[in-house]
Amino acid sequence: MEEFKQKRFFNSKRVEFESDGITFYSGNFLNAKEIFIPFDEIIPDAISRETKTSRLFLWNAIVFGVIFGLSFFDILQIPFGIYMVLVFFSGFLFVIFLLLTILSRKCLLYITTLSGYLIDFYDKNPSKQALDEFLKTLKIKTFAYLKKKYAVIDIDLPIEKQIENLNFLKERNVITENEYKSLKEKLKNINIDVKGFKF
Repeated sequence: MEEFKQKRFFNSKRVEFESDGITFYSGNFLNAKEIFIPFDEIIPDAISRETKTSRLFLWNAIVFGVIFGLSFFDILQIPFGIYMVLVFFSGFLFVIFLLLTILSRKCLLYITTLSGYLIDFYDKNPSKQALDEFLKTLKIKTFAYLKKKYAVIDIDLPIEKQIENLNFLKERNVITENEYKSLKEKLKNINIDVKGFKF
């Protein structure tokens, strides 16, 4: 998978995999954004989910629902002509805003980055299987990149920096405990007379 796309009404999201990160695009008729996020920043295991509903539509539905209820049961005790108009329009607007509230409901999935930026996706869109496949690909590509970049023992780099890199990989669950111990052991056994040698 080199690209992942989502659509919801007039909104669209797209992710393109690059060699060192992802390009995330999100847009609609009114605005759009495109941002590059390096694999160093992405935490594929840090996933959260949220359901959002438009408060504007919800409050309008509540207000017109209350007006409709008061009018329908003649609690306001108003003249018949006004009563009929009020019942019809408040009932009509209540139904419209209730439908808009239901349609505006969004199930979102967020992936967190190290800098705190949230990459947002529509949950189970286009399907749960497609989204799961994308998340799996993202994790595989992120971990492969981080391993290639940081899990290399290099005599030319300070040992403290390399230990930091190994700790970083371990904390991100990129390498297992056994891999961590093995790499630390290699680091201890470096032959300092051999310059530039990499494992």
